[in-house]
Amino acid sequence: MTSPSLTIGTALLAFSPTLTLLFLIILPKPQLTILSVVAAFAYLLSAFGSSLIWLIVNAIFQFTNRNQENSIGALLALTVPSVLMQWFVRMQFVKLYFGVEDVIRKSVAKHEAEESMDMTTNNTNNTTGTQQQQQHHAETNALQLQLNDLSCSLASGTGYALLHTLFLFGTLLASESHESNNYYGNLQTAQGYYGGGGGSTGHGGTLYQNSCSSSSMPSLVNGALVGCMFSILDVVFMMLTFFGMRRRQQHYYYQHHRGGGGATGSSSSGPIVRPPPPRSSSLFQLLRDGLSFCNNNGINDTIQGGNAALGLVIISHLMASLALAPNGIMEENGCQISLPCLAAVVVLVVGLFWRGVKGHFLPVDQRERIQELRLSGDDDGGGRMMMMGGGGGGGGSYHND
Repeated sequence: MTSPSLTIGTALLAFSPTLTLLFLIILPKPQLTILSVVAAFAYLLSAFGSSLIWLIVNAIFQFTNRNQENSIGALLALTVPSVLMQWFVRMQFVKLYFGVEDVIRKSVAKHEAEESMDMTTNNTNNTTGTQQQQQHHAETNALQLQLNDLSCSLASGTGYALLHTLFLFGTLLASESHESNNYYGNLQTAQGYYGGGGGSTGHGGTLYQNSCSSSSMPSLVNGALVGCMFSILDVVFMMLTFFGMRRRQQHYYYQHHRGGGGATGSSSSGPIVRPPPPRSSSLFQLLRDGLSFCNNNGINDTIQGGNAALGLVIISHLMASLALAPNGIMEENGCQISLPCLAAVVVLVVGLFWRGVKGHFLPVDQRERIQELRLSGDDDGGGRMMMMGGGGGGGGSYHND
């Protein structure tokens, strides 16, 4: 029978990245909690779509090969559609979030304008009216600050990764624990028998798989490591998707290339630079623009930079998925190859992400709102709001290009 310490330890290992972000950043903010739940539902939709594609592809594959087994073909037929489906669902989720965010910002701006008009009309003391107007403006900025891309991408990535880890590791954990429910007899005296369904042989004991049998690594440990590393990748993939989709918005190009460098509503002394004609959003274009992260400034704040971020997501996700191929194909020492390869992909993706977006992850208007709160003198309220809202994650977020 599996040791409880092994079960608890591997579960903590698998869920440690997502639970840490969940309890420290997301749960204190209701809006981030809601966003995390919706992102988890987005992963559920991607898993459902991937399963449907796999059923169709597998049926075609079985028919054309006359039920002959081909592990490499089955691996590609399962991996490639799943990666593409998750990539597509992430982009649609972020696009939907941007639409909701735009509605919220317009509603807040309308409310702020009405409050300013009422204070201007009702206040006879101009000094008092100006102070109240500035206070309401600071409160509005603090409210909008909670919807910054950094905190929302972390919340979305955490919800997405939490359900993904539950699917990767939770099903294995359920299969492992099923053995105790199928034991007939006295566990203390070991007088009885297993009815099947648990352990590597279906007769109880700790689960092992053939590719890890030589290293004596239980399947729970292998699954926990895979779940932990993929949860980190899921968070980074979601943050890169936020970054890429934001840069692909046409109005962001207008904001970023105004003569004064300001966001919408701020003063600008120079002419607006018109964006280039819209480019193809095909997969080939995204992969070609993905080479832009190799320059000295990281991923730039252009439409092509957004394509580069999205291209990096799909390439690195495919690499991470294929890194697990030896774990399922090789009969011996497969996990000894898969786990280091997957760890290398995680380190590479995190490094490229940090190098590509350091100092300019937040859009221009969000950075200016943070600077406005910092310069307003409301250090206690504004600074605390930035930290709880997620806007204070890394000093590089305040960097001005």
